[in-house]
Amino acid sequence: YLKSFIKNDERKIFALIMGGPNKYYEYSTKNMKRIFSILYNLNKKQNFQLIVIPSMRTPKNIIQYAKEFFGENHTIIMDVDKKAYLSALAMSENIVVTCDSSSMISEAALTGKPIYVANILPRKNDKRFQEFRNLFRELNITRNLDEEIENWNYEKLDETNRVAKLIKQKIQF
Repeated sequence: YLKSFIKNDERKIFALIMGGPNKYYEYSTKNMKRIFSILYNLNKKQNFQLIVIPSMRTPKNIIQYAKEFFGENHTIIMDVDKKAYLSALAMSENIVVTCDSSSMISEAALTGKPIYVANILPRKNDKRFQEFRNLFRELNITRNLDEEIENWNYEKLDETNRVAKLIKQKIQF
């Protein structure tokens, strides 16, 4: 699906999956510029194609800012598009997810691909988010975006099937 959007070249693909502001994290231009700059500098070393995927919570001005910041060499999906989201997860070699969305980090973990968390300084105590991210880090699923880019493996999270098997086992006695 995304092949019609992306530049047809041989660069590996990084997906940036963006959530949106909530009571803990502010999607200011300053906060996003920090994340975008890390990706820009990584791209100088790695030469990848970035696909930016917004969510329903991503402010329109931030999507536009991403388009202006990254320019024509990268793919910025301007509207919420579930097919583009799923395609980006499937096609990308590395996945970057903003720290505000535990659900999108969990969904990315279904892929078994390296996931980098793009951190935003919290407005207030984000202990619950930190505990979630620490657990995923301990499970070797995530790293922080500002760390070295590397490949690693982990057991894909597929909780639906795991729990279904447990339920079937319990029912059978």
